Amino acid sequence: LNANVKVTRWHESNQVYGFKFLVTQIMAYLTGGPQRYTGRPMDVAHKHLSITARQWDHFMADADRVLESTKADPRIQQILRGILASFRKQCVLLPGEQLGQEPGLTKPSASTAGTLYHKL
Repeated sequence: LNANVKVTRWHESNQVYGFKFLVTQIMAYLTGGPQRYTGRPMDVAHKHLSITARQWDHFMADADRVLESTKADPRIQQILRGILASFRKQCVLLPGEQLGQEPGLTKPSASTAGTLYHKL
């Protein structure tokens, strides 16, 4: 995805630590918690980045390589792949689809007060 200029710019911004936190948070939430995902909906967070289907496929190939390198149980790897794949429609901007609006920086919600994320 870093071949996409908008994604690269976002990753190089001050949001990189918040991004890593939210990825960890959503994966933990979707695999049973106890974390709660406090980020934006996937389409709001990604459609403005104009991520193409090809870029998404490269991302998934990278994710496959990372998952395989962990030597985790293949069933667990498959569950994690499924979680990532489920976000495709929400993240990829299809031909003819309207570009999402840049959402700006995330402001921590009251529910995150006192947490590390709130301090980022």
